[in-house]
Amino acid sequence: MPSEEVPARAIIFIVLVFLVLVLVQVRWGFREGDRTEPDEQGPRLSHIQIAEDDQVVDLAPESLLTRRELAELMEGRIRSLAGRKTNERRVAAIQLAYMTNDPREHEKLLRLGEELLERAEDALLKGLQDTDEAVAKRCREALVGLWRISDSTAAGEHFRRGLAAVEARQWDLALQTFESIEGLAGSVPPDLYRMKAEVYLAKSLPEQALAECLHALQAEPRHFMAFYVLARAYAQNAEYDDANRALNKALSIYTDFPEARRLRARILALQKETGP
Repeated sequence: MPSEEVPARAIIFIVLVFLVLVLVQVRWGFREGDRTEPDEQGPRLSHIQIAEDDQVVDLAPESLLTRRELAELMEGRIRSLAGRKTNERRVAAIQLAYMTNDPREHEKLLRLGEELLERAEDALLKGLQDTDEAVAKRCREALVGLWRISDSTAAGEHFRRGLAAVEARQWDLALQTFESIEGLAGSVPPDLYRMKAEVYLAKSLPEQALAECLHALQAEPRHFMAFYVLARAYAQNAEYDDANRALNKALSIYTDFPEARRLRARILALQKETGP
């Protein structure tokens, strides 16, 4: 009798081991499916390592995140920007500036949805008033980057080409490239109009620049850079009162906007020279 029980126990043991292995394989398969299924796959967060104040800030290792995890990460950055610790605010601002200005990160940001991106924009606008200059500077960079993001890959590529043409002072090529974006599918980035206005100013066409600035402000009413370019366009037309009004609006959004402050000082000097 005992000799007959041993094989039976061995068989039961083998069956149990087999069932455990099957269960593990099934659970592992589900996990793999969560990572590879298109509807569930999260974006890959790039390894962010930036030199800041002569130190290397290692912000995040490269990792694969689900949409929910990425959203939680963004929520954390928004909270950090409003926190009391300067270092945490700096790191959050650097991270956001990196993600909004690196074209490889734009698709990940768009996955977050309009509501969360609007909250991030609000946090960055408040960050412009931060007492720490480094935080305010990075928030400015992040906002401009955010205003350049479009849900069209083609628009993003054309925008980069247009910016390169601006850097090379190839005004006609820049204008042609920017204008081609409006005919593409997908949303038009608000900063497109501001950049077109910059080109028109470089070509000494202030009236066209004024029109483009108004388009930019219609798309993004808090676009402080558009108010600044609007002021430059008015100044180029010697309409100094209108220029000052535009600068006041820019400075109401970004109190320590250095270019706006310098332009206001130049306009006041010109007004003194020309008289009433």
